[in-house]
Parts: sequence; C-alpha cells; structure tokens
Amino acid sequence: MIKNSFSRGIGLGRSVQQNNNMTTIIFKEWKFIADKVTTQEAYANMSMGRPDSCGCNLCKNFVNNRDNTYPNEIKILLNDLGVDFRKESEICHFYKQDNGLHLYSGWFHFKGRFEGKNCTVPSGVNGITFDLTPVSEHFSIGFRYDNDLSFFEDKENLVQIEFNASIPWTIDLALEWV
Repeated sequence: MIKNSFSRGIGLGRSVQQNNNMTTIIFKEWKFIADKVTTQEAYANMSMGRPDSCGCNLCKNFVNNRDNTYPNEIKILLNDLGVDFRKESEICHFYKQDNGLHLYSGWFHFKGRFEGKNCTVPSGVNGITFDLTPVSEHFSIGFRYDNDLSFFEDKENLVQIEFNASIPWTIDLALEWV
C-alpha cells in the first residue's frame, strides 16, 4: 500500500511520484528513484557550491550567469531530486566558442538510482567521455554512477548529473582571460 503518495504531470515528458522517502521521477528518457530527503540534507549542509568558493574569474563568470544557465525544466528536475542548483559539486571551463559563448561543464549528485541512458562512453585505454542529451540550444545533460567531489558523506548509491552549458561572459571584460 502506498501512503502519502502524489503524482503530477508537468509536461515535457515529466512526472513525479512520491512513496515514503523515495521519489520516482520520469524525465525524458530516464526514470529516477531518488532519496530526496537525504539529498536535500547533504545540500543543506553545504553553505555554497564549489564555483562560489573558488574565486577565479572563470568561476565568478559562471556564478554570475547561474540563474540563467539552467533551463527551467532542469531547475524543476533538480529540485524534484533534492538538488540545490546553486551548489554544483564542480564546474570546469573549456574554451570560448566561435559564437562568443564560453563552454562550461559541471556536475551534481543525488542519492538514488536511475534507469535509462548512462552518459559515460569509454575512450582510449582508461579514459571516458560523455554523450549528453541536449535540453536546449545551450544546455545538455546526462547521468552516470559516480561520486567525484561529492558533498555526501556516504558515497554509496550516488548518481552524478553531468552537464554542459554555453554561457556569455557577463563580468568585467578585462577579466575574460586573466
């Protein structure tokens, strides 16, 4: 018997169902079973994400763009998983693209599991790359099992949410390549 459960359809191939401490989310081609409470607790214990604590110009630019970087459907998904989108585990800047936007990647974690495409693609002898799914013209996302630089004390049963985002330079232009 399911107690205190709810379900809501949000469109864009997304639905949420909650049963006890686990939340089941259908988003695009994935099904997530998340321990939302444990995930929220881990993020609540962190005062800020790593880009906020870094202080380099590349991270400052990302933080300045953060609210506009994530499409609304991704902000909703992260919230449903218990993830605070303002507390990335890490971000990396790759380069300034020909269109003038800067390509960043980053990741978050949530406690749980998923069904659907794992974004990890083996590359070379010991390397990997990612096959991310476009969500918008400037944002792609993927999921895999890993715990790189995780905020969680218990590193078991973590899903790593990988993303790429192309964003403008919005802080002082003199700092763009300093």
